[in-house]
Amino acid sequence: MPLKEGGTGRLPNRLLTPLEKVQDFQRRLYLKAKRKEVKRFYSLYDKVYRWDILAESWRRVKANKGCAGVDGKTIEDIEKKGVRQFLEEIQKDLKEKRYKPDCIKRVYIPKPNGDKRPLGIPIIKDRVIQMAAKIVIEPIFEAGFQDCSYGFRPKRSAQQSLKKVKWLLNRGYTQVIDADLKSYFDTIPHDRLIEIIAKRISDKNILKLIKLWLKAGVVNEGAIQRNGATGTPQGGVVSPLLANIYLNELDKIWRERYERQFNAHLIRYADDFVILSGRQPQENLKTLRKIIEGLNLKLNEEKTKILNMEKDRLTFLGFSHKKVYDRKRNARYIISFPSAKAMKTIRSRVRELTNSQIPEKVKVIVSRLNPVLRGWANYFIEGNSSRWFCKLRYYVGKKVRRFIQKRRQRGGFGAYPNRYLYKELGLYYLTTNRLRLSSESL
Repeated sequence: MPLKEGGTGRLPNRLLTPLEKVQDFQRRLYLKAKRKEVKRFYSLYDKVYRWDILAESWRRVKANKGCAGVDGKTIEDIEKKGVRQFLEEIQKDLKEKRYKPDCIKRVYIPKPNGDKRPLGIPIIKDRVIQMAAKIVIEPIFEAGFQDCSYGFRPKRSAQQSLKKVKWLLNRGYTQVIDADLKSYFDTIPHDRLIEIIAKRISDKNILKLIKLWLKAGVVNEGAIQRNGATGTPQGGVVSPLLANIYLNELDKIWRERYERQFNAHLIRYADDFVILSGRQPQENLKTLRKIIEGLNLKLNEEKTKILNMEKDRLTFLGFSHKKVYDRKRNARYIISFPSAKAMKTIRSRVRELTNSQIPEKVKVIVSRLNPVLRGWANYFIEGNSSRWFCKLRYYVGKKVRRFIQKRRQRGGFGAYPNRYLYKELGLYYLTTNRLRLSSESL
């Protein structure tokens, strides 16, 4: 459809799909916020219950899956009753300002070191409303986020942050502060967070929604615990955005005041970050402590350390970075590869999935194993990981062969060659070759 001369370049709203309408709305919000850093937005609440935004929120929440909250309702339960009726009830509650979030279900996820990470699971209704609010307010704050931030942002990823870290290391920024915040999500001060959000958003109803989510109670082992003046639960849809909004203050302070002064670069993925410089890391760490204290947060002193990449190894976001010497090029440079912890975690998962006590057919086991291997490979394919891929491929092959051998009670490992594993069973072949070897070549 040709555009009229002098037009805006936008298609008429009636020609856009619901998803395109949401994207167009977000784009316009982002551009308005980008043009003027001090611009405040006054009327946003009615957009949260706009039908196309609620429909898109439902689509995203459903795609994320997740288990039921304290009310026990699953995605399937809502679909049986009717999604349209579910969204209409949400729209009515928001429009009449009767909405109040339910308590959050506390679950604990085991960590590789034996500890447990607390996660908060809101009910699906709260997830949909949080997602709708996120769709509306995220473009406004995204316009002000710094380039050094990569976590939980549109079109940004951990791999991008790792590439930037490696690029800086190879250019001589080898003095590294590997920083760790102490219980970051549990210590974000509510008043300070709301104050930062209010600099951009003046709509009192949006601010009220955020306050309600921050204050929502947590059901922990049957007992309801009320949130105090700090913390946003990990697991909530809007929590990563709120965490980024707060730590953007750190990003801005460092970029505006200290990046040039110390020639030191901050790279952050959510609450994991490093500062890379060519010299004076002690001074950088001293300054970092002051900024963190000014934000009413705390560094985890046990895990925060200064590294010299001429001799030390940096582990960041699952990758280890190490300086090596290349005789052919007569040069030293940084390589990156899966960390020992990452290898231990994936081996543990493979061992769990190939347990011979599981009463399933081999092809079922392989079908469960493949998504895990594919996800791991897609993350670690960057860098210098071929040796670690080879090690894991050997380990996976060994565990699958042992599973088959124990289930069938016959045949040695030689009875199940690679052709059988990768062609007949369809086991995912771990390789750093992006074209991936075809099964016929095995």
